[in-house]
Amino acid sequence: MQGLVDKALDMLARNCHLEDSSDLFSIELSTMLDELKEDFEDWDKSTPDRFIFDLLVRRSKTAVVDYWETILEIMAANCDNEKDVELHIDMLALIEHLLSQKNLHSTIIFYGEIILRMIIFPSLSWKSGNPSQKIRKASIICLIKIMDEGLIEPKKMYGNFKDCTQRIKGCLDDDWANDLRWSSLIALRNFMVYVKDDLAQNDFIEFYAEILKRLDDAQDQIRLETCKTLEVMFDLLPEYWSSSLYPYTIKAIFIHLDDPNHAIQMAITAVLKKAARVQTKDFVEVAEECYNKHAHPVLCKNLLDYASENFAIN
Repeated sequence: MQGLVDKALDMLARNCHLEDSSDLFSIELSTMLDELKEDFEDWDKSTPDRFIFDLLVRRSKTAVVDYWETILEIMAANCDNEKDVELHIDMLALIEHLLSQKNLHSTIIFYGEIILRMIIFPSLSWKSGNPSQKIRKASIICLIKIMDEGLIEPKKMYGNFKDCTQRIKGCLDDDWANDLRWSSLIALRNFMVYVKDDLAQNDFIEFYAEILKRLDDAQDQIRLETCKTLEVMFDLLPEYWSSSLYPYTIKAIFIHLDDPNHAIQMAITAVLKKAARVQTKDFVEVAEECYNKHAHPVLCKNLLDYASENFAIN
């Protein structure tokens, strides 16, 4: 049925000397925006205008670019945490859709930081209850999408380092939403890579502990994702990080070599191989200490051999 409707709309557009149906929706959006602007701050989950707005924005192309600031204002107002959950989530879904539209990318890049501050960061803020978890999941997806599509300059993203990491850390610590913790690890990993040229030595202090906590997660899939995130962290750490934090971090990771899950053991081994590059002397000292304590000393021995063969021990 949807296909038949779309064909009919395309035929109507061509008969009106337009290129396709998106031009019809663009015309309708441009004519209706003034009316929609009158009360968008009062919309709730049952307001008919919010469904009209969603449809017109999704199906338009040129009008979305032409009226982007007004559209952004309406979306931001309806991503307020006081709004109905259904309305808030639908707005975030609309934003995710727009972030995927290649024809909008040049426009969105100009407004990337505004989207972060006005929509994504407020939506990522903690609020009690399951509805809050749904909103935060949708927001994390939008955050990942912005980075995947390169819709904000890395320096501007780094300029929001504190706000971004604090909110991701809050999501990582959500005990009730497994998929939120999982997606937040991906977001943090992507964030580190995205701003890697600006990351300073002390920046890693802001989030390393939250990553380590996820090694004790009840979900093995999250623990495996944690290992991938730790690999990225050790790839980006300078050769010298901290005389106290580095040994503490390595010891906390070595503990998981004794995990009964073979996949976890292998993932931890991969992390520790990355870690051996940083402060190799400290790494070897920790590995030698663990060699005499762990249930799998051969894994510790293999890591010792790897460190001595690949890195200088000063």
